[in-house]
Amino acid sequence: MKTLKITILSMLLIGSLNGLNQEYPQQQPAEHSGEAIKIEKENMWRSASLSPAAFRSLATIPGGLTEPGIGTGLEFSMGIQGILSYFEAGVLRTGSGGNKFYGVRAKYMSSLTWATFADEVGQVVSCHPVVVGGVFTFGGASPLLHGLFRARGGTDFLLGYSFTPYDNLVYGTGNLIGDNVTFGVTGFFGLELFTGERTSIYFDAGGGFKMHTGDEENPYVIASSWLGSGFMLRLGMTFYR
Repeated sequence: MKTLKITILSMLLIGSLNGLNQEYPQQQPAEHSGEAIKIEKENMWRSASLSPAAFRSLATIPGGLTEPGIGTGLEFSMGIQGILSYFEAGVLRTGSGGNKFYGVRAKYMSSLTWATFADEVGQVVSCHPVVVGGVFTFGGASPLLHGLFRARGGTDFLLGYSFTPYDNLVYGTGNLIGDNVTFGVTGFFGLELFTGERTSIYFDAGGGFKMHTGDEENPYVIASSWLGSGFMLRLGMTFYR
């Protein structure tokens, strides 16, 4: 009987110790706890960082497309080329994979100030030229990088008309440049950054020339012909459907 009591007490004591171990688990050394926290933070960061595949899975576009920046988009931009500032609005079409694009835009260009020209005999003329026209653009882009942006480059072809509406408004001069056809070519390279599933902003830099036909004896034609040639900067936004 005494032996049985000792056995029962031993079993109860062992059960109590096991319960204490389960309720109060042994603490890991400080260095192991710190390492575990570090690993957990790294895993959280990796899960928060979107890989290209993860970004494409989130940015599903209607029509079965699974990459951002694919299909048709409306784009708006403003920039400067030479001494002309400008605004553009148009439609852009990007092919599968985003490696090729083309589009058309309406363009309004205006001189930053009155342009002054002196010819070889000392005749001085001043005007404020404006250009309205259409632009055809085409180019290519890199694959999506880090799920957020892609590099791109292309060429713009301008066809339009030059006139002097501000001179006519202030002085009643009519179009000082006269009948003309305005044209130009600009090359550019830039980056497109996706700010959402269907929206992006882009920054382009490049350069080119702009000129127009007209009466070669008219000093205003000579004064305004090459305005808008030179270095170009552009900032724009695209809304993909």
